[in-house]
Amino acid sequence: MKLKNLLIPFIAALFSCNSNSNSIKLNADSLETDSVKAKFLVTPGKSIGRIYLGQNVNELDSILGKPDAGDAAMGKAWGIWYGKKNTKYGRNEIAIYSSYVDSTMTGKDVKQIRVNSSKFTTITGLNTENSLVNFTEKYPDFKKVATYVNDGIGDTILLYDSRANGIAVEFIRDISRAVIVHKKGEIVNETYLTLYPEWKKLD
Repeated sequence: MKLKNLLIPFIAALFSCNSNSNSIKLNADSLETDSVKAKFLVTPGKSIGRIYLGQNVNELDSILGKPDAGDAAMGKAWGIWYGKKNTKYGRNEIAIYSSYVDSTMTGKDVKQIRVNSSKFTTITGLNTENSLVNFTEKYPDFKKVATYVNDGIGDTILLYDSRANGIAVEFIRDISRAVIVHKKGEIVNETYLTLYPEWKKLD
């Protein structure tokens, strides 16, 4: 077979990959990131998919539609959108915590984003199916900030947080089951419990 016959399919495939509008290129790590889809990318301290910290809540309806559930009080709110599939511990969901932008109380923005689907992944491959060791190796300041008992699933949930990086993770028996992105330098559980008030905090 002639060389040009081998090169033509290769070049065609190369241009096809480069034209994929869902791919994203980042320089934060040495890993290949072309295969990481933007809509499922977890960026600690910044965003999850198309939802980012500081985003105006009025934009969420056009991206996610109306929330399926939520809770609101005193200008603070959780909105929850359910996916079509279930996880081991319940439905796939994305939850967004929002509150007033400032003391003028004229607008609200996104303060935290929580997902429990393994489709959402950091560029280093961390998601809701990783062990505690995987996260502690990546984030040196990763430490336990709270322990909860969830009567609904009859299990204990450990909440770990990397305050410096703006990423927190729920663990059940040392396996991650939800990822939360929050502002760098803040403590995740200052507003965390309002999502599931039936959880009992042990420490």
